[in-house]
This record gives sequence, C-alpha cells and structure tokens, in this order.
Amino acid sequence: MVTFYSQYKVFPHADCGYCGCPSCVSALRRYCEGEMRLDECLYFRAGMYNEDDFNPVKETSNRWNLKPGVTMSQQCAVDPKRKAVEVYLSQPENLRYGFFDMITADKVIYLYVAGMGFSPALGIGILERDTRVLEGYWDGRILCRLALSEQDAFWQQSRFARWLWGAVN
Repeated sequence: MVTFYSQYKVFPHADCGYCGCPSCVSALRRYCEGEMRLDECLYFRAGMYNEDDFNPVKETSNRWNLKPGVTMSQQCAVDPKRKAVEVYLSQPENLRYGFFDMITADKVIYLYVAGMGFSPALGIGILERDTRVLEGYWDGRILCRLALSEQDAFWQQSRFARWLWGAVN
C-alpha cells in the first residue's frame, strides 16, 4: 500500500528550500495536493530522483468522522483509581494534511522532550511522563491514560497538543 510516509521515506530529505517550501515534507504535501510540480525541486531537476516513482497520495483529516470533544472517559484498565480520557480536537476547514505533523515532530521534538517518541509511519506520538501515558494521532485524537482525574487528563492533553502543534510546518 502506498502511503504518504512510504513516499516520504524515499524523498530527498534535504530541506534545502530551493523549491520554496520550508521542508521536503511540505514539498511532498504540496505535490500530493497538486499545488507543486516535482521538477521545482533541485534534486528532481538534476535527475537524482525520478518523478515517475512518486504518486500523489492525499492524506485525509478525519477518516472516522468523529465529532470534536470528549470521545471517551472511563476508569483506566491498568489502575481503576485513575482515568482514561480521549478527546478529538476540532479542526479548521482549511486543514488538509492531518492535525499533527508526526514526521517533523519526530525530527525535532523527541530531542527536547524526555519520554516522547514517534511513529511517523503510523502518525502517532507517545509521551510517558509523570506516570501518565499520552498518545496523539495525526488526525487530532489525543488519549491520556493513567490520569489522576478527568481535569488532570485535560491538562496533560493540552500540554501534549501544544508540543505537537509546535512541529506543524
């Protein structure tokens, strides 16, 4: 199956800005949206990469058709005294590439936030901190497990979302 991430893995990764995009992730996304030709990239123009090897793969922003808000709040399965809360963040209409950019977050954030890891292929960011576990998904879902209360979960999710938004390009 061809995915955006599988295409990105074989993209130049130069982040040179020659094409006018801040990164190769942005360039590939613009290409997939039909906003850019690959021959605008210096590496494609020089023949180092072949445009025929890439297919425009659009990412969808809400494949589950979830409504914004709390999608789940219950006792945590690991510790019944704690809460598990999942929220789905509302998305602006012009959001085309998913809510969080896990590819850029993997490059930038994991170096600065202890306990954070990413799987760009799956579009997931995970943070294990202060006995809590947070999972953020590219589509705007954030799950907090082992929260002290529902309010604690919302606070942790808010902080986690701010870190992930910092990687959007």
